[in-house]
Amino acid sequence: WILFPPGEEDTISTLLQNQDGEMPVGLRLISSSDPEAVVKQLPNTNAIIIAADDDDPVDDSILNFLLDPEKLSPNNNGDTNNLKRVVAMSRNLNGKDMGFFVKASKISANAEVWDGRTTEKYRSFEKILQSSAAACGADYTVVRAGTLKGGGGGENYDYENYLAPEFYEMTKKDIINWQLLFDCNIRGVTLAKGDVMPGPGVKAVFTACGYDASPGDTSRGCLAEAMVNSLSSPNTANMDFGVGTAESRTPPTNEEWNELLSAL
Repeated sequence: WILFPPGEEDTISTLLQNQDGEMPVGLRLISSSDPEAVVKQLPNTNAIIIAADDDDPVDDSILNFLLDPEKLSPNNNGDTNNLKRVVAMSRNLNGKDMGFFVKASKISANAEVWDGRTTEKYRSFEKILQSSAAACGADYTVVRAGTLKGGGGGENYDYENYLAPEFYEMTKKDIINWQLLFDCNIRGVTLAKGDVMPGPGVKAVFTACGYDASPGDTSRGCLAEAMVNSLSSPNTANMDFGVGTAESRTPPTNEEWNELLSAL
């Protein structure tokens, strides 16, 4: 099941459907305005992925609601639950190669550039995540991102486990669709344990809408795969790691993801 903001169901359905217009089998969309439906799902939930494609992290109230031991407990007593892992998206917070040029690129070139302006919010979010997961008896994993780019499965549904081609029309802002070009060039990934990934530095204005592998960038598709694959990786329990870019026309295989995560 997926929890989504009110009024976004049509957009999410469009982005998740395959080329036959079908949604993934068994997937349920639940509006955040329907807390009763969420409460019914939580006792049967053994893993939760939390992410926000925004400068701000997921609101603390949502985190506290989802990671409430009583709501997760089949008996509503908070003693036992099925939750084993919580994986949450955060950002690169170390401040390396950030500063004036990065902030300028956000204003002049790409409003989605990560410039670290909400670093303290993310640090607070991570602390609440860790303590809440511990209270539920679950492990946590923090997956860090820089500037989010791409995320579609290609113009011709090359990879159906990513967003539908409509994503490119929704995000197109110029004649050249650099989001599509990014996805064509950057299917590869680099991982680094801890909060060590740098920003784009003085090249920020040039890389803001670039479609080459660049410091400070993260592929939405690779970020999503890193989060999903980390759910079953014992090596990523109670740790954080960053996701960077690498040039490749094809994404990592399941075996390659296992190797990447095991090497952290």
